[in-house]
Amino acid sequence: MYNHIRGTVVHKSPSRAVLEAGGIGYELTIPLSSSGRVPPPGNEATVLVHLIVREDELRLIGFASEEERSLFRRLIDLSGVGPAMALQILSGMTPQEFLQAVERQDAGALKKIKGVGEKTAKRIILEMKGAKTILPRDDPGTAPSGAPGEAAQALVALGVSPNEAAQRVERALRDAPDATVEELIRAALR
Repeated sequence: MYNHIRGTVVHKSPSRAVLEAGGIGYELTIPLSSSGRVPPPGNEATVLVHLIVREDELRLIGFASEEERSLFRRLIDLSGVGPAMALQILSGMTPQEFLQAVERQDAGALKKIKGVGEKTAKRIILEMKGAKTILPRDDPGTAPSGAPGEAAQALVALGVSPNEAAQRVERALRDAPDATVEELIRAALR
């Protein structure tokens, strides 16, 4: 529904920011990984957002990068991981550190995060395998075309679960590592 908010930073704390845009002050919950990149009050900022809709609240979560927002969205799709735990994970490590822990199957690194126990850490690692291929990069130079991330996002928009989208794109990449976004989507839908 909302992609980003561009406005003046009115208030900033380690886990919260208020941006004024069009005369409206938007209160955002932000992970520590994004907090350092939101400028101090009085400066203009663009913050990517994700809207959490619950029976008793509407809450905007703000992110400094698409990589953080994508990881947050992947995490909240996992069994037993809600927005609060996903924010804790992003506050406890960068997306790159998280992906390295998953790749190394390092449950100990995840257990250092408040609220993440042994079982949850192992489940996150199991369900997040392949995440490196679908998280978009802020720097286009680090991913040749961004095709895997875009293809996976397109599959999710078509109703495929994020984990299934990651697996399908990964299989398609094995057959055609230099495929375009469109080619990856076609191959993943077969």
